[in-house]
Amino acid sequence: MELRAKDQAALARFEGVSATHSYDAHWFNNATFVFPVLASAIAGIVWAATGSLEAGGAAIFFLIVTVAMLPIVYLTWQRTTTAIVLHATGVSALHQGTEVQTLDWESISAVRRVETMGNVRWYIGGRDEDHIVVEGEIADVEGLLASVREGAGLGEKPER
Repeated sequence: MELRAKDQAALARFEGVSATHSYDAHWFNNATFVFPVLASAIAGIVWAATGSLEAGGAAIFFLIVTVAMLPIVYLTWQRTTTAIVLHATGVSALHQGTEVQTLDWESISAVRRVETMGNVRWYIGGRDEDHIVVEGEIADVEGLLASVREGAGLGEKPER
């Protein structure tokens, strides 16, 4: 997947860009948003087709849940890395063109894999608990992690 336009424009800030990795999902792919939207649509269709008050109530309930989840989805999206840039001085995480976190090569001490309820992500760890979160939806995750390990001199074996 290609970089988003804002992430692509931000590349001019970095010297010696060797690789970019984009986030392949979008804000609306968040399950806390998608599931109630689908449930509301299905219940709404059933309500319209049958006139069932139960289906109508379910449609309204799931619509309210969807609206209530929007701020949570928005806040979560604001912390999501939309691109990771490997460049001459280190690794940078971008969100819609804004630099969120940068770790220089010398400060990277670990690449850890963390699984939470079936969701896998990696942490590129630096000094003073600084880190970059690499979501599973980042393009070519394995290539990214291998490049980070190589650039930071960590070797090939991933830390768990």
